Amino acid sequence: MKHNLKITVTIILMFLIAQFIGLAVINSYDQNFGASAQKARQELIEKGLPVSQLPDISFVGQTVPPTVELKGAFDVVQIVVSIVFAVLIAFALFLLLSRVRTTLLIKIWFAFVVFVCLGLALIMIFYPLAPNSFFSIFGKKALVVEALALLASAVLTYYKIARRNFLVHNFTELLIYAGLALVFIPMLNWIAAAVLLVAISIYDMIAVWKTKHMIRLAKYHINELKIFPGFMVPYIRAKDRIKIQRMRALAKKEKGRKGKKKGIRINVEMAILGGGDIAFSLIFAGTILLAFGWLAAAITTLCTTLALALLMFFGKRKPYPAMPFLSAGCFLGLAIILLFL
Repeated sequence: MKHNLKITVTIILMFLIAQFIGLAVINSYDQNFGASAQKARQELIEKGLPVSQLPDISFVGQTVPPTVELKGAFDVVQIVVSIVFAVLIAFALFLLLSRVRTTLLIKIWFAFVVFVCLGLALIMIFYPLAPNSFFSIFGKKALVVEALALLASAVLTYYKIARRNFLVHNFTELLIYAGLALVFIPMLNWIAAAVLLVAISIYDMIAVWKTKHMIRLAKYHINELKIFPGFMVPYIRAKDRIKIQRMRALAKKEKGRKGKKKGIRINVEMAILGGGDIAFSLIFAGTILLAFGWLAAAITTLCTTLALALLMFFGKRKPYPAMPFLSAGCFLGLAIILLFL
């Protein structure tokens, strides 16, 4: 086991919660903005029934791309290649920026992405509570829920980047990948998402086991930027906690005595799970949700979580590319769906 039981279970539960939050956000988007919402609206129009008003300006409408219909193998390959190419360019640019140590520019970029993804997730979580509440800005109708969600996103982004609180960090990480998934889901179906998993898994293995640049990037994020895209849980090992207890007991005995106080060196361990591992698993589960429904998505998510649990419980204390294992869990869930549902 790479970490102690408590920390291992914490990471696994955080992954599971993030997946189900993401599925809820994806479902909310589909029902209120996506293909299902458009279909229902069109049916009402054809029947001559009244339909709800649409905002003139919408953060979700301007940020999430329109649904793309993938008609054949060529369309699938084309969209997967486009996404992989975009991911590679983003990583190459980030590597370049980390080489020249432009930490301020990287933090601004990171903050922008966090703000957008958090905003999308919060909007879709709270949208059903006030879908028809509008306010006017420059003569245009805008949604109240979007304005409030973006304000909350800005506050959370500030505390995440500037304050670097672990509770805020991990809380926002539970939401960020739901918003990120919304940007990709309309461009994919479950077949394209499966092909994307294979491509990303191959890249992950190369980046961790061969070139090792993913390991260097993780260390740069934690040590230099003091921010990390993914779950991050610091803890102290049992033997170090014993040292602390002994030093506290000794300090009580020596209280009031003069002389130089001795100190001890304590190593703070860090359990992490990269954001890409969370995001791509969620993207696949999201396409399963839209294609086969909630039961199928839940089965896929549980299988993926099981794969993560096996990796964390039986993995040794060294970096692993998580995507091949998570992809195996995704494909196990897909096999169960195709065979039994």
